[in-house]
Amino acid sequence: MRRFPAYPVAVNPQSGPPRWSGADAWAMRMRLIEGEADPVARNALITSAYDDLSRETATLLGDIDANWLTFGKWASFTAGRFIRGEGAPVRWGAGKVAEGNVAIIADIAPQFVRFLELADAGSDEELSALVASDELLGRNATTLEAFTSYAEALSIDNDLDDPGSAQAMLRGNLLVAHHEQSLADDFVDDAMPLGGLFGVITTRFVTLEIPEGSLDLSHPVPLPRYLHGEQWPRALSEISDARLNALVRSYGHEWATTDGSAATTWEVFDERMGYIAQFFRAYQRDPSLRMPVAAPS
Repeated sequence: MRRFPAYPVAVNPQSGPPRWSGADAWAMRMRLIEGEADPVARNALITSAYDDLSRETATLLGDIDANWLTFGKWASFTAGRFIRGEGAPVRWGAGKVAEGNVAIIADIAPQFVRFLELADAGSDEELSALVASDELLGRNATTLEAFTSYAEALSIDNDLDDPGSAQAMLRGNLLVAHHEQSLADDFVDDAMPLGGLFGVITTRFVTLEIPEGSLDLSHPVPLPRYLHGEQWPRALSEISDARLNALVRSYGHEWATTDGSAATTWEVFDERMGYIAQFFRAYQRDPSLRMPVAAPS
């Protein structure tokens, strides 16, 4: 069931449903990003692109649950602080952060664009089959599974508190994160080259900037402000999807509590993913994440 967003979008009066920019426009936009030599200006283009593509994806998947691009926008906004040399006593790995910033969007944005193309080409019921047979989406097993999960979320007709669609969205988001964090591994290692104690020390300066404030990633995922004292939204208070449970356990974590979610050494993949999993679960329905990012001062 297509769940259209609460914010205004362009509407074709003949066809009715909201339209998106189209593959050609996004290909041009990606060329502009990859052709921008200045890392600060390029980061601003990337963050804006995440915001716009997230909104266009929400015309298909709805905006009750954030898609991965919404989280990616705030990660890119945060990366911009490090690229500009803010938020750390020295410019640790700023060049590698900038390289990772463009490498990730160059990899994942075309896949979201293709997903939107496939959604235009067929009905909701046909989308899973179109995703499964697509050459671009089929190049990586993890992202193929992610977009299959997004298609599954789209097919579920549920009310606000029903867990089915929310868990399918969470699984899709986490699988995309798994893929992009695998891609980011080399950039993270190069940004924190000494590892060990130095990795622990530098993690003390790794934060995530979101509308409610700065999250210290070396601390457990906090209670989100929008939930007024609850840890998770009602639709995600219990995780019943066996695939989601297996996925988080593969990182050495459990869904039951956020106590072990602190990423004390950000260069360790499983620590990053443990934090990301609980962060996504807690904030997936935070409406403030749809806010536009503020331009750097």
